[in-house]
Amino acid sequence: MTVSKVTLNGKIGGSSIAAAWIRALNDPGIVREKAGFLFKASLDGDHLMLAAVPCLINGARSHHYDQHLEKEDAFTLLGAVNAGGVFTIMVKPDSNEQITAHAAEFIDVYRQFAALLLNQGYAGEGLLDEVTQGVLQAFGLNPLPSTLSELAMQ
Repeated sequence: MTVSKVTLNGKIGGSSIAAAWIRALNDPGIVREKAGFLFKASLDGDHLMLAAVPCLINGARSHHYDQHLEKEDAFTLLGAVNAGGVFTIMVKPDSNEQITAHAAEFIDVYRQFAALLLNQGYAGEGLLDEVTQGVLQAFGLNPLPSTLSELAMQ
């Protein structure tokens, strides 16, 4: 299923609603100045909900628990883009059995998130860190992607 509705930090619209955040991600100076970005992402059918904030706001560190989505569950992505533009993307499944039983659903949320960024103009390398690759490997994704682009294409 393709995302047709996006909510970013409480604002609802089409996928272009994420354009300003993606422009910031495309600017290495902004990413460094903000020490990267924290984000959450959740999928509900064709609706992708996002919350994204700079890692530093007025010198204070941001936290994932301060970000809220309309729907949060075990499939909600918790992530960060560090100051070097490398992505860490994790989930908090309820159990190991859930990972096995619902691996395809977890992978779909990852893919839809990556596809949204790329379709809306993300132009960075989009490297996935070892933690993210380990999570994707636990879901059985093979071959293992090393970038957002590879993830979106699988």
